[in-house]
Amino acid sequence: MTTRKHRRYPVAPLLRLFLDMSSRQAEQQFGVHCSTINRWRTDPRIMITEWDADRYAVMMGKHPSELWNDWFVLSVDIPPRRKLKQRT
Repeated sequence: MTTRKHRRYPVAPLLRLFLDMSSRQAEQQFGVHCSTINRWRTDPRIMITEWDADRYAVMMGKHPSELWNDWFVLSVDIPPRRKLKQRT
């Protein structure tokens, strides 16, 4: 069985939602330790999994696609279920 790699998203769009919050307020809102919030603020290029991105966006009353424009973009090509007949 192969394991699927989870997509990752930068925390920068998420950080824009709590610019006015202290690290402690953001900690209470997200349930993430304030040292993690501080690390995100220090380096907004840090990536989080799609599952965390979804959870945090919903906690802020947003859909993840409102924060990450590529939320619905598939990262792999899906092969067609059947080949289409070519007309000659």
